[in-house]
Order: sequence, then C-alpha cells, then structure tokens
Amino acid sequence: MTRAQIAEPELREEDVEAIENGTRDADAAELGILAERLHCSSAELEYGITDRWTAALHARVTRAETALRQSDVQTAGEELARLIAEPALRCLPDLRRRVGYGYALALEAADNRPAAIEQLTILLREACSDRAETAAALAGMEMRLREQRISIALALCRCHREVGALATAVQVGEEALERETPSGWTDRLVELASTLLAAYVERGDRERMAQFATELLEEADLLGSPRAIVAASWNSAVVARILDDPLEADLLTNRALRVQAELGDGLAMGRLRMCMAEYTLRHGPQDVERIERMLTDAHAELVANSAHPGDVISCLLALARVDLLREEPQAALKRALMTVEQAADVVGPVAVEAHELLAEVYRALGRLDEAALAQTAAAQALEKMTALRPASAAWMVVADLHGDAGRLDQGRAALQQALMCAAL
Repeated sequence: MTRAQIAEPELREEDVEAIENGTRDADAAELGILAERLHCSSAELEYGITDRWTAALHARVTRAETALRQSDVQTAGEELARLIAEPALRCLPDLRRRVGYGYALALEAADNRPAAIEQLTILLREACSDRAETAAALAGMEMRLREQRISIALALCRCHREVGALATAVQVGEEALERETPSGWTDRLVELASTLLAAYVERGDRERMAQFATELLEEADLLGSPRAIVAASWNSAVVARILDDPLEADLLTNRALRVQAELGDGLAMGRLRMCMAEYTLRHGPQDVERIERMLTDAHAELVANSAHPGDVISCLLALARVDLLREEPQAALKRALMTVEQAADVVGPVAVEAHELLAEVYRALGRLDEAALAQTAAAQALEKMTALRPASAAWMVVADLHGDAGRLDQGRAALQQALMCAAL
C-alpha cells in the first residue's frame, strides 16, 4: 500500500509520512484510522500488543470471572492477581479496569474488604478521570465505561456498608447517582440505587429512605426490566416493614419473588428468598412456620447452585434463630456450633454473626462463660474488619455478660476496649 492509499480520505499523506518516520506521534483518532487500514488493532500499532496476545488475555480474564461466579474464590483471586501484574494491561485500559474490578470482587468474596475497598477506590478514581472519558469516546466505548463506573461504585458502596462505614457508603452512592442519572437509568444503576437505599436503612434515616424508595420504584417501573424491578421491590419491601406498612411490604416481597422466579436463576432466587426470610425473622411478624419454609427452600437452592459458603452459613444461622423462637435452645446450639465450625476460615460479617448467635444461645442456656468467649470472638473479628462502631457495641455485650457472671474485672476490661473502639 502506498502512503496515499493508507491516508485517504481522512488523513493527509504528509501526516502518514511524519508518523511513519517518527517525527510526530499519532493521536488516538489517527491510530484508529491507520489500524483499520492495516487490518490490526490500535494497541498493536501503538504498543506492539498483537490481537492474538490480547485475545489470550481476554480468555484468561473470562476463565477467572467464571471461577469467581462458581465460588472458586482462591483460583479466581490468584489468576486475577497474576493478570494485574501483566505489563500489557497498562496499554489496555478497558481490560485493566475489568481485571481490577474482578480482583476486588475476589478480595470481597474472601472477606478482605479493606483491600477490596482500596482497590475499588483506585479503580473508581481512574474510571471517572478525563483521560478515561476521552479514551472511551475515541474508541466508541462510552457506554461500556459508564457501566464499569456504575459497577465499581456499587461494589464500593456495598463494601463500605458491610464494614459499618455507612457515611462513606452513602457518599459513594449519592455521588455516583449524581454523576450517572443525567445519562438515564439502567438495570445496573437501579441496583446501585438499591444498595444506597440499604445504607439509608442501616443508618436509620426514615425520611430519606421513604422518599428514595418511592423514587426508586418509579424508575424501575419506567425501565420495566425484571432485574430492576427485583432490586427496587426487595429493598423497598424492607423500607415498608420499617415504616409499619406490612401490606405494602408483602406485596413488594411477593412481586420480587415472582419476577425473580421468572428469570430462572436458582442461585439468585435462593439468595433473595433467604434475605427476605432473614429480614422477616428480625423485623416482621413472627410467622415461624412460613419463615422456616422459606429458609429451608432457600438452603436447598443455595446448595444445589453451589452458592458461596457465606450464603449457606447465613441461611443456617437464620434456621438456628428459628430454633430459638421455637424455644428449642439445644437444637439452636447444635446448629450454631456447626456454623461456627464452617465459618472458621471466613473473616467477615457472616463469621461475626455466627459467634454472636452462639453467644446468644449460650446465654439462653445460662452458660455465661461460654457466651462471653463467643461474643469476644465476634468483637475481635469486627476489630479486624475495622468496623469499629459495631466492634464497640459488641464489646459492650461482652462487658454485660461478664457483669452478669460476677466477673467485674473482665467486665471493666471489655468496657475499656469498647471505649477505645468508639474513640477510634
């Protein structure tokens, strides 16, 4: 091909000559044109990364993502860590963000939320930069970059909420909505908004949660997609229960379950059913038979679909709480001990809940020494997660248990630990 054939009609022949001779660099638009003429990728022209090598990287990322979806967290995390170290990723921003996001999800699944938060914060800052926007626009990938930004912000909001940093979770969610809603609502944006709504719920912001739940339902209905309707309906049902509207809560709950069933995703259905049963167990009317049926069905769905161990443990813990409601503490103890054993290698909210429930069961049985030990394990786990406000509350419970058992020195030590966490 002559320089004229390569250049026409978008470029000038002298520009092609200057780029070829190295007297000036091609910009992104020129690289795209030249790559199309020469039947290769822009990455190959600019960095020497061949299409074959890029395809191999994409295949590795896909395998790692599949392993993560199948709850093989260790395999996924190790491969994604190796991919992050690949020098070629510095030249492939879209794939680099995909790898970084997957690695953050693997860290979260391994209950290393502080590391996940650090990774997601860096990713979100880069994805919101002018450089990323310009590169995406030139590559015709603006919508893909937007969905990546939303997914990163959603995961970051969720991680902050799960370690008890509710103010930061709200800030991340609100900033993301302010940035993304002018471009229109999507399924993923509704899911981000639902995560933000959960943070309002946990913060106890009744006025804001009521208003936001109404807005979220309206946007999901306008969008009309099953994913959006399930996300908005579930969290809005939680709000309705808090606001003492059981009829509305039941309508929204049943709607979410019905739409989720139509999607045919057994794992998601099991998680949704478990979450709804757990919330009803904690805050709703105590229809023990119905709750137990929901949890039993959810456990079967989670096991059948190879759910993450944390989900299965959460379901078993809820069933142990049902045993307590039935005033069957020995059955609850057996189930609680089993879940603590299963959660031995887990660091995160589910491990904390397992120890706290075990402490509750021991207390019901009058075994205060063992209750204090179990509650201490929960408080220490919260400290490791840097969830200091919940850790302070957990140490207060330890102090109460020691006080009830007449161990005043240990009670004072637990109170001092609670004060230290509160001060931090």
